[in-house]
Amino acid sequence: MDIKEIVAFWRGQQQIDLQGEWTHRLDRTVLETGPHSFNLDHPVCPYIGDVINAPVIILNANAGYDADLTPTEFPDASTVDAYIARVDEPSGSDWSFVSQYYDDTNYGHLIASGKAVAVNACAYRSPKISNEKDNRRIIPRLPSAIFTRRWLLEAVLPMAAKGERLVVANRSGLWKLDTASNANGLVRDACPVSPRITGVALSAMNDFLSR
Repeated sequence: MDIKEIVAFWRGQQQIDLQGEWTHRLDRTVLETGPHSFNLDHPVCPYIGDVINAPVIILNANAGYDADLTPTEFPDASTVDAYIARVDEPSGSDWSFVSQYYDDTNYGHLIASGKAVAVNACAYRSPKISNEKDNRRIIPRLPSAIFTRRWLLEAVLPMAAKGERLVVANRSGLWKLDTASNANGLVRDACPVSPRITGVALSAMNDFLSR
C-alpha cells in the first residue's frame, strides 16, 4: 500500500444525509446499526495535517467533540467546504487554523508547518472515547477504521522502518499495535492520555526533525 492511499480513501467520500449527519459513505450502514454516541453533526476528522509528506506521524484515538467549541469551527457552509477541501487535498493546504484542542498541545505548530500530522484511528467525534463502551465496540467494524489501521501497518510502518518517517503513538489503544510494538521507527508516548507529547517520545520526535 502507498501512503497516498489514505487521501484517496477519503477524497470526496464524506457525505451528509437527510438528517444532517456526516459519515464516510462506507461507514454509514455500520453506524446505522449502532449503538453509538458519536456526534455526526459536522464533517469528520481522519487526519490533521499533511498526511502524505509530514515526517512525523502522530497516532491519536478519535476526533474530539466539545458541545461548545466544535460548532464554532463550522459556523457556515464556507468553513465546512474549506475543511473538507483540506482533507481532500492535505498537501499544500493551510493547516495553521485547526481545532482549538491543538492549542494545548506541544506539536500544533509542527502540524501548521507541515512537519507533523495527527492521524485518528477513528475519524468520528466524541467527548471521551475511554468512557464510551458502545463507540469502542463499533470502531473495529467501521470500514474507515479498518482501512486506516491497514494503511498504518502496510504503508507507514515500512517507511518508518527505513527511517523515512517517525511514528509517535500518543493514543495507541484503538490502533491495536501489540504486534508492532517493537517496530523500528515507532515510539510510544509514556503519557497516552495527555494532549502533549512527552518524555522519550518527545525526544525522539525532536531528534528526528533535527536531522
